[in-house]
Amino acid sequence: MINEQTIKPEAQHAHCTGVHELIDWEIVQHRRAVDMHRLELSKKQGRCISWDDAEEDYSRYDSVSRGEQWRVEFCGMICKHRSSCLLALHFLQSKHTVALHKAG
Repeated sequence: MINEQTIKPEAQHAHCTGVHELIDWEIVQHRRAVDMHRLELSKKQGRCISWDDAEEDYSRYDSVSRGEQWRVEFCGMICKHRSSCLLALHFLQSKHTVALHKAG
């Protein structure tokens, strides 16, 4: 049985088995988040904000917590290797996350 004590030592040397999918997915999530942030900024300022300016503002204020949130979401719901990846199991257990379920 895999538990937190058995995962920790092994996970220190483990690598994300879905790293390429993770990076691609994070890029899409980042672009969506910046698009939403750009829309909010544009409405607030009453003018069209450039994507680059919105990305700079987003990166300065909002993106700090997103990386961890996206990793939990990807490892918990999306990655096809999530059930066998020691790094994903370690990451999800160490962050004390709630189980995520896909709807639909």
